Amino acid sequence: MRAAVIDSGPLINLAHLELVIPLSLFFDVIYIPISVQREVNVKHRFRYRLRKLFESGRFARCMSADKVNVELLTAELGEGEAEAIVQGQEKNTAVFIGDERRARSIAKAKGLKPVGTVAILARLQLEGFAEGTRELVAKLRRDLDFRVTNSIVEECIAKAGEPI
Repeated sequence: MRAAVIDSGPLINLAHLELVIPLSLFFDVIYIPISVQREVNVKHRFRYRLRKLFESGRFARCMSADKVNVELLTAELGEGEAEAIVQGQEKNTAVFIGDERRARSIAKAKGLKPVGTVAILARLQLEGFAEGTRELVAKLRRDLDFRVTNSIVEECIAKAGEPI
């Protein structure tokens, strides 16, 4: 079973573009940590969207994590990122879906493959499930103040053929 754990940033971005459900093309299950659930509910009123994701059967609540390990990581990361990385290890997921550079670096050091929003968009475009990656990134920049360099966008488009 191929599993991933997701942070709030990519979840918000993909939901905004209505591209969360296609993540199931790449993963059998995507875990959403409790702190990520809390964050997206408070900031973006996601309660209804989360319920629909959980009902799809491809997204799962991830309710517990080793609190000591989470606290150690929160010295460097936000609570959602820290909990996602710890739960990714606990659930033996292959992938950490997150955008923050430091979180991606720590996830990689802990044995998780870091994948960001732009890489997912590029792969979805390649698979025919999304419009142009550059256009989607422009929409995120405009609507959600998404920050990513053009060089990262181009790199992700160039590597879109690589498995997630």
